[in-house]
Amino acid sequence: MTTLDAYVTLAELTTYFSGDDRATAFLALTDLQKTSYLNRATKAIDSVPVRGTKYDLNITDGAADQARAFPRIIDGEILDYNSTTGTALVPPDVKYACMEEALAIQQSEIGGRKQLQDQGVQSFTIGGKLSETFIQGAGNRCLQSATSRQLLRKYMGTIVR
Repeated sequence: MTTLDAYVTLAELTTYFSGDDRATAFLALTDLQKTSYLNRATKAIDSVPVRGTKYDLNITDGAADQARAFPRIIDGEILDYNSTTGTALVPPDVKYACMEEALAIQQSEIGGRKQLQDQGVQSFTIGGKLSETFIQGAGNRCLQSATSRQLLRKYMGTIVR
């Protein structure tokens, strides 16, 4: 059994994608399948280089107590600190990015462009009437979702205005 080890819960995922036609098939998956995609999305987000430091810098037995990249301290500020409970929270944009990335991972496995890019295809033509050429390296990005990349930009230090 796969244990949920992600930035969001299954309940948050269901609420976020409720009424979103892009996610109809995704929401119909089993909880085990959705858990797997959320875990993979979280790992993808944690592999992206981000600014600042982890919130919890304590070390126990040679390993950092905070396993995930978020919450963070950036430019001396704790992001999304709850002063009532005295805890740092994962920013909403990171949670949204996790859910968008999980959906993108699931959709990429159905087939299409991402699968072709992963197989090394650079361009293809169908019947001489339709052709497509891929940007070199586009299939090798850490995050598959353009929405996730946009949501995480402020943490990566590259904000587009």
